[in-house]
Amino acid sequence: MPITIFYLFLSQMMLFGIIRVYENQLYLYRLTENHYKAQTLLAYTDYWLKNRNEEASTPENLIVPAVLSFEEGIVHCVMDETGKVTATVTLQNAYSEILVLEILSQEL
Repeated sequence: MPITIFYLFLSQMMLFGIIRVYENQLYLYRLTENHYKAQTLLAYTDYWLKNRNEEASTPENLIVPAVLSFEEGIVHCVMDETGKVTATVTLQNAYSEILVLEILSQEL
């Protein structure tokens, strides 16, 4: 009888361990998927800003939208006085990332 109880205990521990591994793998997959989506939106925002501001020579001439809206989420853009743009992406599931973009090229 004690061997049966011990065997059931070990089986239960192994089963819970396997379930825990799968939960962690699913969490890591979702985190990777969210990071990929956020980085894609930030890369497109960087491309959009650089494409629209090719001829801008000073921070006052830059065209920076306050919000870019996409199907997967929203990118909020804020420009400081030096011409750097802080882009914050927020996905539909509340995951967010921040990237600081420098639009004006530094000429020597």
